[in-house]
Amino acid sequence: MGLFGRDERTESKSASPSEPKPRPRNGQPAGSASTLIAKGTHIEGRIDGKGDVRVEGSVKGKLECSSTVHVAEGGRVEAAVQAETISIAGRVRGNVTGSRKIELGPSADVEGDITAPRILIREGATFEGQVNMTGKKAAKNAEPAKKADTPSAPEKSE
Repeated sequence: MGLFGRDERTESKSASPSEPKPRPRNGQPAGSASTLIAKGTHIEGRIDGKGDVRVEGSVKGKLECSSTVHVAEGGRVEAAVQAETISIAGRVRGNVTGSRKIELGPSADVEGDITAPRILIREGATFEGQVNMTGKKAAKNAEPAKKADTPSAPEKSE
């Protein structure tokens, strides 16, 4: 008998190599890493990675990752930012592109265009730029607006 009353023989039989690996509570695949750019740290150049990136310091250049970028309150980014999900509570100067979602928190200060299928701008955020919604859902939501612009039939008067 194994730890906590589990039978080790049963555990090993039930796990197959084709099943996906379990994910830890933070949602990242086992073995992936997070990068923290700490307060007081300044990076110039290109950051490219697969794990999450949290910016509490400053970044200048280009920031790309296939997971999540979080610009914390007090964090400063002068770069084009591209990731699956982007959450901004600090200051960003540059275009921001999310393949899944972009969220500007109440303390966010963004200058640049934002592009994603889902965009959330919370009350209190400062934003100067254009919003571009992408994807099939955005296209479906845009269709009714076009239909509303067409003139309607004149009303009959009695």
